[in-house]
Amino acid sequence: MAADSADAIFDDDQTDDRLARAVIEALHADRSWAHIATDLGVPPPAVRDGLGVTDRDWQEAIVAHENARAARLDDLSWSRLS
Repeated sequence: MAADSADAIFDDDQTDDRLARAVIEALHADRSWAHIATDLGVPPPAVRDGLGVTDRDWQEAIVAHENARAARLDDLSWSRLS
């Protein structure tokens, strides 16, 4: 099931758990935050003040991406109830 599918709405807690486990496993395997974000389909964060992108930038980009996904799923659930 795709993470953005309408069926994922009813499986949201399990989706969050799978995401958390995937990130933990990737970090234990010495994968970078950039690799994790890429695997999740997160676009690269903007470079600020000519500095490179930090792990914190990637982490914030992942959170923003997942929050946007959750909002889309919430919109879908309201559409299905209407």
